[in-house]
Amino acid sequence: MLINNSSHDPTILNNPNKDGDGMMIEQIARVVSIKGNYAWVMPESIANCASCATTKTIACGKSKLFDFMKPKSDKLYAINPLHAKPGDMVVIGLHSQALVFYSMLAYLLPLVSLLVFAMLGEALALQLSLPREASAILAGLAGLLGGLRVVAWIMQHLVDSANSQPVILRHKESQFPLHQLKSLA
Repeated sequence: MLINNSSHDPTILNNPNKDGDGMMIEQIARVVSIKGNYAWVMPESIANCASCATTKTIACGKSKLFDFMKPKSDKLYAINPLHAKPGDMVVIGLHSQALVFYSMLAYLLPLVSLLVFAMLGEALALQLSLPREASAILAGLAGLLGGLRVVAWIMQHLVDSANSQPVILRHKESQFPLHQLKSLA
């Protein structure tokens, strides 16, 4: 669940990061396992509506009706400076610039490669006297799949950057982010 300390609605909470060079997007997660200075965390899912989150009984059934649309949470590999233990509820953060970059990379690169390959396929079909539409469609699909593979390769190699990884900021009960706790000490 994404958090906001000022209301009960789950929304994104932007906080300046420790370097002051951007905003952090935070989400509550549960630590599943630890490996050195890293932890595998499972983000908490967001309730469909406030009614379902506040009542113990099934009030309207909307939650069950739309369960098939909820994405399954995947584990994230997060930097663990707090040495959180499995089972701990924590707040993880990601630099907003990293989120924007990953979103643009994941959506734009495959789309651009699809369009470029479709145009190249059509031009090649004109030169070779082949059916233009079929060539453009096949080349476009090849470009889309190639773009998705390039995105996957880039994502695997960018994980090494500290600014591109999620980080555990604090335990859920704590109201102070890690960088504020360090400055208080």
